[in-house]
Amino acid sequence: MKIKKTFPRLLILFLLLAASGITMQAQENLRINSIFEKYGKQKGATMVVLSGKALHNYRLDKYRSITVQYDKPILDDIQQCLETDKKQARQIKEVISNGIISSGYYQLPEEENHIHRYILFKIGDDGTATLIYMEGGQDSEELINRLFIKKE
Repeated sequence: MKIKKTFPRLLILFLLLAASGITMQAQENLRINSIFEKYGKQKGATMVVLSGKALHNYRLDKYRSITVQYDKPILDDIQQCLETDKKQARQIKEVISNGIISSGYYQLPEEENHIHRYILFKIGDDGTATLIYMEGGQDSEELINRLFIKKE
């Protein structure tokens, strides 16, 4: 009779693992993921990764950001990744200065499990570049729009 009690627990564990794999894969299929992998541990870079309860009040499931000092090869790499990933975006807001993206907001298509995904990018006046990836449920869209989209 132990099998009857264990099976539902194993099934729940399996479903939780599968769901977390889907969430992780949402960012992995983006080209910007390479920026976090390449430069996240580089000297002078600051990377922040949040998930779980730390984001609950913000209605997000995942937050990942990296800030790097201005460096032409890194900036060129980020620009190429943004150019690739924005082809998937369903909403794009950009400021282009001297032929490069100086700030960008990209709302990506929802994943199958209704995960909203966003890429944000900005080159600061202090010579830093910040790249942010966020994802969350349906309530996250309202939060992102309130924080990052100015009313016209």
